[in-house]
Amino acid sequence: MALVDLEYDLDEALKRENLSRDDLSKLREPPIPGVPTNITDKQLAHFLNACGKVEEARKVIKIYYEARKNSPELFSGRDPNRNEVQKCLQSQDYFYLPLNPQGYHVVFHRLSDYKISSYHFENAIRTYFMLVDTCLSKQGPRPGIIFLFDMKGVSLGHLTRVRISTIRKFFHYVQEGLPAKLSAIHVLNVVSFFDKVLALIKPFMKAEIFKVLHLHNSDLKMEEFYEKYIPRSSLPSDFGGDCPSVAEMHEAFTKELLGMKDYFLSDDRMIYGDEKVEKAEEVEHKFTKLEID
Repeated sequence: MALVDLEYDLDEALKRENLSRDDLSKLREPPIPGVPTNITDKQLAHFLNACGKVEEARKVIKIYYEARKNSPELFSGRDPNRNEVQKCLQSQDYFYLPLNPQGYHVVFHRLSDYKISSYHFENAIRTYFMLVDTCLSKQGPRPGIIFLFDMKGVSLGHLTRVRISTIRKFFHYVQEGLPAKLSAIHVLNVVSFFDKVLALIKPFMKAEIFKVLHLHNSDLKMEEFYEKYIPRSSLPSDFGGDCPSVAEMHEAFTKELLGMKDYFLSDDRMIYGDEKVEKAEEVEHKFTKLEID
């Protein structure tokens, strides 16, 4: 399978973000150990824009590929039709929103099925990173990215499904290897036991990321939220925003994700090799056949 590139317009993005093709070339030479030589200019532009400097971008690119290769439970098997991904899409909401007025990405995630048995942490993280990758592919390099989570329906039982090792890998990737600048994390409908959640995640959070973590209770005054953080233009109608409802946006994203299948399979092959991807596809095919039978 040929390499499938990101979808955004590179020339427009270079001009908008004031990036140079000379710097993209400098990211390639000398080759970075462990980084595929066929990495595209569109991929490189994300790293350059997030880091600002060539040398820093080269470090992040290396970490990006190391993190993905060392965490196959989070980054491999990303066929949108795969059973584990489909179960996540059926029990949780995932989508990205229109850019905010400052041009930042906004990505949204929450539970839609509150049953503890429906939640699998590693699969949810894998699907979430598929959401982030789709957002970056479609919207291109931007000044930053905002993570927007809604804790409605989350119970203490869900915490029993969480693995410390996966939390560590999640924060290592988003803080050290993400090809975008994480500008803010907003958590809506914060649960009463968030102190227990914080005890799990804080040891893995850098001080600068902890500073941009914003917690919002269920009695949040939305007008203040619109003015201070995310305006109506970048929020679903469920939160008083101008966008379609959460259900509608999730449905639209689910269809869009299916259209990204070739990209995800191409990316899997570049990182893990043809043999491993083909084996995963074979196992998934047998599993699906058993379910149908």
